[in-house]
Amino acid sequence: MNILHVLSQFEVTGAEVYAVTLASAQRRLGHSVTLVSDTLHIPFDGSFITQPIEKRSYLQRFRNITFLIRLIREKNIHIVHGHSRAACWVCNLATLFTNIPFVSTIHGRQHLHTSSKIWSVYGTNIIAVSKSLREHLIHELNLDPKHITTIPNGFETQRWISAALTQSDLNVFGVPPGIPILLFVGRFSGPKGDIVRFLISEVYPELVKKIPCSLQIIGGLNVPVDIPKHVQQIQKHFGKTSVVLREFQRDLIPFLHAANVVIGSGRVVMESLMIGKPTIAFGESDYEGLVTPENYETVRQTNFGDTGIRQIMNTKLVVDDLIAILNKSQTAIDSQILQKRVQDICDINIVERKINAVYQSAIAAVKSPLTIPVLMYHRVVPEAPNNSSHGIWVTLHSFEQNLISLKQRGYSPITFEQYQLFLDGKFILPKKPIILTFDDGYEDNYTCAFPLLKKYGFSAVIFLVTDAMRRTNFWDADEPEVLLMNEKQIREMSAAGIEFGSHTVIHTNLSKCSREQIRKELVESKQMIEQLTGKEVVSIAYPYGAVNETIKSIATEIGYEFGIATNSGPLKFYEDLFEIRRTQIFPWTDRLGFWKKTQHWYLKYKQRKSNYTE
Repeated sequence: MNILHVLSQFEVTGAEVYAVTLASAQRRLGHSVTLVSDTLHIPFDGSFITQPIEKRSYLQRFRNITFLIRLIREKNIHIVHGHSRAACWVCNLATLFTNIPFVSTIHGRQHLHTSSKIWSVYGTNIIAVSKSLREHLIHELNLDPKHITTIPNGFETQRWISAALTQSDLNVFGVPPGIPILLFVGRFSGPKGDIVRFLISEVYPELVKKIPCSLQIIGGLNVPVDIPKHVQQIQKHFGKTSVVLREFQRDLIPFLHAANVVIGSGRVVMESLMIGKPTIAFGESDYEGLVTPENYETVRQTNFGDTGIRQIMNTKLVVDDLIAILNKSQTAIDSQILQKRVQDICDINIVERKINAVYQSAIAAVKSPLTIPVLMYHRVVPEAPNNSSHGIWVTLHSFEQNLISLKQRGYSPITFEQYQLFLDGKFILPKKPIILTFDDGYEDNYTCAFPLLKKYGFSAVIFLVTDAMRRTNFWDADEPEVLLMNEKQIREMSAAGIEFGSHTVIHTNLSKCSREQIRKELVESKQMIEQLTGKEVVSIAYPYGAVNETIKSIATEIGYEFGIATNSGPLKFYEDLFEIRRTQIFPWTDRLGFWKKTQHWYLKYKQRKSNYTE
């Protein structure tokens, strides 16, 4: 996929660190990534182009839009990702002119201009980095909740765990032994600068009366003239190492390790927690205090103090908290709990997968806005069985009539693997795509369905139950016992272009399983099919259509790209690729019924009819 990230900034910001970290992860996965910004301070090994995006005169905005349009066409960009209001303003228009999907990430609370409420520059694929920010966008900017996904900032968590440090790293501050070090990390401009002034002028003089300590401050590139003056005044009273200003540091790891307490917000808090340091969340909006296992989920909702509702700073509260922290060491168990919580949610690999899902939905909405019919079959039999209870079959004649109907009406069956290639910009969808799916992997899929699929040049997707010992429909006592496909048959069909997906190992209801059982079923079935076919398994069909958010999350973590349900999920195919609705073809589905079930409007029609009946 060819991805374009656009920022607007002169000062190093959290948005820049976010964008570069994400772009680097995307490059490692094989994507081609380009960054456009006024400046870039974080090292990036991809393509970077300087452009004055932050300059907001209408003439410069016009120039920026035309520049982006030309860049999108030259680099064959598949998705544009904006990271600030100024960047989104020009990205939104450039993508409208080029018919390219647009995603925006909002990193902080927005100014409430009348124009902001009249026209949203952020498009319809919006990522908010915290829950409180999402609420702000909904209730104060009147943005549609269905357009907003909450995905936290991501970073390379393993790097912070495994960093090798020398003795000189641990003495990086040059403070006499035994003096506790308080470390604040954040830029000096805007509201963060007010926090720096507050810590220097209000908090430190009160704290040092009770506990000798050193306040070390690592900021951004731009330093307001008054802040060094505040520092000089404090140093005259308490010594040169009492309060120290330090310039922007690309590598914070040794500084965080050498500190006794870290004060910050957003990403700084998460990085500090990964190292295991006592950490106070204090950001642009509010003071959250010491982060603990008990309050972690609550303070995470404001991105650790950066995106909540603005509060008045309380000197006594901050001083009392710091005294309590310095007088009581954090337990190893608490540190381990916090470390795992950060890693489970904020690891860049997890975050990238979630953002990629937003990308895919955005691409599909622009490039394939109509939903793709997904038909569900089970068995294809020569004649109607006498003792079937569930209607999970169609006759050979009926199935051929289905295929003839599709052929005559110009439908082209595709696989989920091909749809994934489409989302990656490597496959052009046919004019009328449709997906034919078969559950369980019955032998008659090979003996009856396969010859007809080959006859009409159609592909299909078969979801296999992979239990190696029981090769019949052992899970279904109400149906006659029939054979499942053997390994030779599966390999032959795979070589001919039939896609195979997982239907678990033992056809179990995943909604009734523990996390460990779900993971075992999904991992083992995926591995068995991949070993058998030599191809990656990208899809899982949930037995009985039973699915919930836990199951979808585990499927995503394991590496599936699609989760296939039955009668649940959004009406539009692309809105949730891990809960894709299907339409079952029954023995009694006649020609008119089959025609309706293959229309892009059928699911909406079915839902309305159901609501009317109820």
